[in-house]
Amino acid sequence: MNRRTFLQTVAGTGAAALAACCGTAIAADDKVAGTKLPGSLGVYNEWGRLKEAVIGIPDDTVEMDYMAAMKWLPDWEVAELKKLAGGRTAEDEPEVFARLKAQIEGHVKVLRDHGVVVHRTKPMMYPEEKTFLADIQRGNMLFGGADFFRVIGNQVILLNSFRYPFRRKQVWVVRPLLEELIKGRNARYAASPPPSPHYREDDLYLENGDIMLDGHDVYVGMSGNASSPRGADWLRQFLGPEYRVHMIRLAPDRFHLDWVLGLNRPGLLTYCPAAFIDGLPQPLQKWDKIIVNPDESAGANNLSLDPNTIVVASQYGRIADEYRKRGMNVITIPLDTTIDYGSSARCLTAVLDRDP
Repeated sequence: MNRRTFLQTVAGTGAAALAACCGTAIAADDKVAGTKLPGSLGVYNEWGRLKEAVIGIPDDTVEMDYMAAMKWLPDWEVAELKKLAGGRTAEDEPEVFARLKAQIEGHVKVLRDHGVVVHRTKPMMYPEEKTFLADIQRGNMLFGGADFFRVIGNQVILLNSFRYPFRRKQVWVVRPLLEELIKGRNARYAASPPPSPHYREDDLYLENGDIMLDGHDVYVGMSGNASSPRGADWLRQFLGPEYRVHMIRLAPDRFHLDWVLGLNRPGLLTYCPAAFIDGLPQPLQKWDKIIVNPDESAGANNLSLDPNTIVVASQYGRIADEYRKRGMNVITIPLDTTIDYGSSARCLTAVLDRDP
């Protein structure tokens, strides 16, 4: 079993190739960032016209250390993970790194070609941030942009409640851009609570790879390997009674919800039935459904640019054809290497603003 096969097993937003000592900081300069949009912002669903987003870079990618939270993995995968820990992709596998970077840039180009304002990242500057919690778990992966922050309505949540400690350092590099982008706009801003550096299975964990939004219905995946019930409870209390938070139990060999469920436009979803312990929640049961097979590991992790346009990894031609049958404009781009590292089109994209 090679590294790529292993990483797809644990994949989800930021589940794989989770990188290292050097991370990325947010840039707002003209070379790498879009232009801040004035006035209001908001996200109300997964398909409204995408207007503004943040996408990271893969610089300084290094594999993560094994930790107790990965005990659900079989022994051979644990051994593979331990063997890879600390390796820098750009040095150890330059051809892989080149493909990774090219595919991320290709995704950025698609978004910008469709009028999306895209803000980018640059390498992290400060050693204290690069080594934050590294004594507990090395690693840093900052091109899984969907987990930078989550916008629900006009409520902007800086994500800081990751199950894997190495991911928590990204808060230091997301904040500078995010706070600049929401300044003077209608955002209600908060950060999710940081878990203890001492790993506890039942701590408060909340990750955007587990969150789907349809108006006032918010769906949170529960595989036991990423978000936790306490995380969903925190989100429910933060959002208030206007929102209905539905927890979706996933098979224990899964990671994030967005690899097995996508809400593509009103009344259309993509999902992998084998991943759902209790089936779909009631509000989604009557939607038109595109079925993802268990071996199509990132088949649901697609990004709607508007209700009629969707970005799909080119390796999922069968699923792309299903969207076309339903009248959608499908943009297929190569994302096989980013998928090997846990991020397809949705995972790569931190959504700041959509049309309602």
